[in-house]
Amino acid sequence: MADVITTVGKNAVAETIGGLNTDVFDHLAVGTSGTAAAATNTALAEEVTAANLAKVTATVTTTTANILQLQHTWTASATKALKECGVFNNTADVILARSAFSTITVDSGDSIQITYKITVS
Repeated sequence: MADVITTVGKNAVAETIGGLNTDVFDHLAVGTSGTAAAATNTALAEEVTAANLAKVTATVTTTTANILQLQHTWTASATKALKECGVFNNTADVILARSAFSTITVDSGDSIQITYKITVS
């Protein structure tokens, strides 16, 4: 799995630190593209918006002092071959981080849990 913090995400974090942006990164989305994650990504390559797998507000916690964790469990209503996920803010829909991974096929009725951890160092 390749994880990347995007350039637009870094810009949004800088704006948040400076008080110019109040939109928190609390959404997860999944997609079907195996295209490698890159800092230049501005969205998932093929975000799933149907099959009960659309972007959601995740449960957000910190696992240690410097690790942010977003987690959500979806239950699919159709078969999808998932190959990517991303962390987004809500209002502006800016992608902070993207990960591309080996295909995970979910069939109708299957559940999939994504846990995305971001280490601030």
